[in-house]
Amino acid sequence: MKTIRVMTLGAALLCLGAFLAIAGDTKELVEKTCSSCHDMGRVRAADGVKDQTAWSATVARMLAKGNAPAVTHEEHGLIVDWLAEQKK
Repeated sequence: MKTIRVMTLGAALLCLGAFLAIAGDTKELVEKTCSSCHDMGRVRAADGVKDQTAWSATVARMLAKGNAPAVTHEEHGLIVDWLAEQKK
C-alpha cells in the first residue's frame, strides 16, 4: 500500500513538473512572438480584459501581417491559451 502511495505521489510530481515546464516555455514563446512587433507592456495591458475568443481573433489578425513571425497551429493555440489565462 505504501508503495502505491509513493508511486502515485511520484507520478503527480512528474506531471506537475511537466506542466510548469510547458507553462514557462509558453511564456517565452509568447514573449518571443509578440515582442517581435510589440512592446510586452502593450500586450500585457489586455491581461484579464480579453477572453479566449477575443485573444484568438487578435492573435490571428497579428499573425496574418506580413512581418509577423511564423508559428505552428499548435503554437498559435498555446499563445492564445496563455494570453487568455493571464489576470491583472
